Amino acid sequence: MFRFKRRRFVKTDFLGHSRIGAGSLLGITCVGKLDGGGAQVHAVMSAILFSRAAGIAYFHSPFTSVGEGEEPEVFAARWEAAFNLGQGAPRVPDGVPIISGETFSQGYRGAPAVVTQRHFHGFAERNPDLYSQLADEFRARLALPPRSFDKPTIAVHVRRGDVAGNAAHASRLTDNATILRNISHVLRDHPRHRVVIFSQGVESDFGPLADSCAFELNSNVFSTISALIAADCLIMAKSSLSYVAGLLSKGSVYYEPFWHGPLSSWRVLPKPPRALRQAIWG
Repeated sequence: MFRFKRRRFVKTDFLGHSRIGAGSLLGITCVGKLDGGGAQVHAVMSAILFSRAAGIAYFHSPFTSVGEGEEPEVFAARWEAAFNLGQGAPRVPDGVPIISGETFSQGYRGAPAVVTQRHFHGFAERNPDLYSQLADEFRARLALPPRSFDKPTIAVHVRRGDVAGNAAHASRLTDNATILRNISHVLRDHPRHRVVIFSQGVESDFGPLADSCAFELNSNVFSTISALIAADCLIMAKSSLSYVAGLLSKGSVYYEPFWHGPLSSWRVLPKPPRALRQAIWG
């Protein structure tokens, strides 16, 4: 099993340049996000990443509510079981103070406490390649429906359901023209691969993509993410679900820029021409 090099000083969201193991910090946990399952998995992964790099304990807090699915509590339990991110990690001990990162950074000097944050992306974004050292461990924990492909396959994740027609999330949507450009770009590297689009909706929503791509639409989310991980090549969407699949993929990963930065091994897709961007977003 790998070991990160332990660091005496770690710059992160709540520590600044605070000393690790000075007596007031027992460990960390990740809690508070109540949005989609992909975002919550990504948040916990960032906490585990930080705990390993900093050499401090990680205490697991199971998911309690996951939106965009069935009953939120039931759906949360299914995400918990599918990723098993708490495997081998203790829960927060009874009676231990649980404080925010802000409280800790302001000079907390009380009893040894567990710091809780919604995510640790600040540290992970500065050190994204550390995820590669955790990938095998994360993959070994998965309990997703098994997926495989009988031909070399490019899986294209297209985010639609929660962003289509939603002006507040317009920046998260990738239009059909850009998707087609991305596929053409990737096919230059993988000309013998077939292309499968994983998304929501009906085929007519995807315009000219239907002429050259296969589709898997409205599938079970756990089967979908398993397929994205298993594909020989993944074209990511601007989503945490895609990001998690990219972290766990052993294939070629093509990244469409958004606010979570890429690993150095990922291939960054070119931005659309300025004229096309203006036509789409104004």
